[in-house]
Amino acid sequence: MQSELCLHQIFAQQAALRPGAPAVCDTAEELTYRQLDERAARLAAVILREVAGPGARVGLHLARGNAVVVAILATLKAGCAYVPLDPAYPAERVQYMADDASVDLVLTDADPAAGGSTVPAAKRVVTIDPGLWADDAPRADEVEVSPQAPAYVIYTSGSSGTPKGVEVSHANVTALLAAFDQLLETDSSDVWTLFHSYCFDFSVGELWGALAHGAKLVVVPAQAARSPEAMLDLLAAEQVTVLNQVTSAFRYLSRAATAAGSTAGAKAAQALRYVIFGGEVADIDAVREWRQVLGTNTAFVNVYGITETTVFATGRQLLPAEIDVPIGSPAPAGSADPALNIGPPLDGFELAVLTPEGDLTEPGEIGEIYLAGPQLAIGYLNRPELDAERYPVLALPGQEPRRYYRSGDLVMLRADGALEYAGRADDQVKINGYRIEIGEVETALRATPGIGDLVVVPTTSRVGEKMLVAFYTAPDGGAPDAGLAERLTGHARAALPAFMVPGRFVHVPELPLSPAGKTDKRALAARLR
Repeated sequence: MQSELCLHQIFAQQAALRPGAPAVCDTAEELTYRQLDERAARLAAVILREVAGPGARVGLHLARGNAVVVAILATLKAGCAYVPLDPAYPAERVQYMADDASVDLVLTDADPAAGGSTVPAAKRVVTIDPGLWADDAPRADEVEVSPQAPAYVIYTSGSSGTPKGVEVSHANVTALLAAFDQLLETDSSDVWTLFHSYCFDFSVGELWGALAHGAKLVVVPAQAARSPEAMLDLLAAEQVTVLNQVTSAFRYLSRAATAAGSTAGAKAAQALRYVIFGGEVADIDAVREWRQVLGTNTAFVNVYGITETTVFATGRQLLPAEIDVPIGSPAPAGSADPALNIGPPLDGFELAVLTPEGDLTEPGEIGEIYLAGPQLAIGYLNRPELDAERYPVLALPGQEPRRYYRSGDLVMLRADGALEYAGRADDQVKINGYRIEIGEVETALRATPGIGDLVVVPTTSRVGEKMLVAFYTAPDGGAPDAGLAERLTGHARAALPAFMVPGRFVHVPELPLSPAGKTDKRALAARLR
């Protein structure tokens, strides 16, 4: 991958090489590389008419479809950075992100005047319309853009009660692509899915994994993303070869694919070359069942990564000795648990595992992951104090001082060099691949009228899925009024994205305290067993 080029320039090279090859498709149409390039160039001209010039931030408020890919490319061609604004998020959250990012323009496919619209107020709002890229519409002239310029700002959950934006450059993403080329062997014959929302950074790897290699990208419709059976049908019909999944989604997909009589499962498995896991601990038994029933054509790749280090930071292919064995088999003697072994750092990364005192750990010790390298993001938007805290400059033994990212993730460095994931050093959790700061959920819910106190506890459901449970008290420890539970649920849905809304709300007379005087969340979690 050419690090001196920007992302849209890498795409332009592919469009010149294979103009008639399929680039992207949704349920409505398929676009070739030439058609996608032309649409993006014409939409880029619209963007440049509406903003002050290159360097602006453009909010994308769009439903799943080809228009998302066109808009991302157009924004980059205009020398701007895109800011994903999910239409399904609460309007207040969407407006906060648009304001915090100081977006100069919002591109939307919704009617801003319609009831229930979450289109944010902005300096300019343009509704996406096919006329914007009609054959007679002007194309944007090429804009000079540095590879160090921002490509996007993605918002993640924030412990202070509001989401925080992470600004990522073109060079950060091209470094990711170059590193991933060492882990996977993909080319223009592959078919990738855009399974994840473009508001989730997993989408960056999916989109550019396809377009930077001249491959085809299939935009997964929302209905298929929620239905394992519909997803299997899509994989089989499109002959998808590279699939990115969070573990919880793959678990259901594997069950559907291996069910008796699933012809779609067999057809999908014949084409599927790679499944890439991220966001959650891998489900090794789901992989074993897939391979036992559907064959060993598919390789499984376990990755670990963070938005602040551009999607993926470590990764490895699962070994036959780990997955071509009976379901429930333990890890080979002396080896790391394959579900927790997150692999070595990707090419270009320097990884250090440090104690709370800042010393390098010894094999067998648990410490926090620190990462350095060309994938480290530009930093947090408008958060210099957080930048200083999470991106410290460290002089480790035998090295010159360099900028690291402090991940908050704990690992055990094994004697064989394997990194075994050991949890978090703080209250952050991941559910369905989404990072959630417990503090942000608690802050939002405590604003509900009639609440005494409230804490949120992560737990695991009876079917093995992670979920959040909110425990709350009434004022003065009394009985809650009849409408409090309903108000809590309604307030959560109005203030938080769906993935952050607790699955249960439980009233307790009082919150138990630990010997240290803090809320005893373990005692609360034990009540659910």
